[in-house]
Amino acid sequence: MLILSVSEAKRQIKDLVEQVDQGDDVFYITRYSRPKAVMMGVEQYEGLVRQVSELQGELARIWAEAEAPSSEAEPILLPAPNGGTRQLQPNRPMSPETRAAIQRAALLAFSQRERPPQQIVQDGHAALERARQQAIASGAAIDDEAEAAIGD
Repeated sequence: MLILSVSEAKRQIKDLVEQVDQGDDVFYITRYSRPKAVMMGVEQYEGLVRQVSELQGELARIWAEAEAPSSEAEPILLPAPNGGTRQLQPNRPMSPETRAAIQRAALLAFSQRERPPQQIVQDGHAALERARQQAIASGAAIDDEAEAAIGD
């Protein structure tokens, strides 16, 4: 990934087109130090579009399976820590919404099995930090402990 200003990109456009056509280079083009455009080869772009389309199809299939009505007697398969599966047979009846939510969570857990634990932890920390920043930005939380003590 290389970052260029609009003026640099104008001066080097022929070379940039050649570079992205012959390799996997991606150029971020900025204006006033803010990213405004991305330049990449056609094959690379079409590959990304193809991947997104395949992922959207897979996601639609997963949601359709998760939202399909199921028999109350049908057990829900959950991932087990040993890599296998176990059945969830609730002791009490549950609402269709609860059942569907558990099935969606199980499908998500099965899809996450291939990810290394470090990646899952990193993604969790990143999600927590994003939520913390959003809470601070919205005024629902504060960033400084001293600020909390002042109002006590």
